[in-house]
Amino acid sequence: MSFVFNEELPEAPWRARRRQQILAAAAQLFAARPYGAVQVDDVARAAGVGKATLYRYFPSKEELYLAVFDEALSGLERRFAELGAAGLAPAARLDGMLRAMVDVLAEQLASLRLLDFEHAELAGRWRSVFRARRRALVDALAEVLDAGRRGGEFRNVDPEVTPALLVGMIRGGLMGTPSVPRARLADAAVALVLGGGLGGPTVA
Repeated sequence: MSFVFNEELPEAPWRARRRQQILAAAAQLFAARPYGAVQVDDVARAAGVGKATLYRYFPSKEELYLAVFDEALSGLERRFAELGAAGLAPAARLDGMLRAMVDVLAEQLASLRLLDFEHAELAGRWRSVFRARRRALVDALAEVLDAGRRGGEFRNVDPEVTPALLVGMIRGGLMGTPSVPRARLADAAVALVLGGGLGGPTVA
């Protein structure tokens, strides 16, 4: 996996804002259209920048597509961190984390589904990005599960396997039921995990 982001650009605030502007425009287009139907000109126009400007930030459409996904996962990690810093009880924090995963991954998986067979290599790189970022998500889930177990909110569960299962459950649910509204899927995930799988006092 390799990203070719322009590391020579100064980290000026206006450059960061422009980069985010491009990523936001690209995210909307990639989620709404097949990858092959999205042109760099379309993204530049939607972002309000010139095509040459866009290429200074992202050297190809493929790198832009992967950067959109990487940025979404970075945002998910930030949301996890914000929930951790909010002083919530483990159950409330885990509720928020599950809903955040549904919210972020729903849009990204919608984009992945729009890739056709001609872009199988790009789909493979997408999965590589997910694998690289997945560890941080699993670690954050492991931490809140451990806090809930120690505080008596959650039952004892396998600390290594359970966090990975939660990530897989959300991803699998979104892939398997693409027509189900994300709020409904999030409610079902929370009910399953907190109402059945983890809810209740710690088992000695």
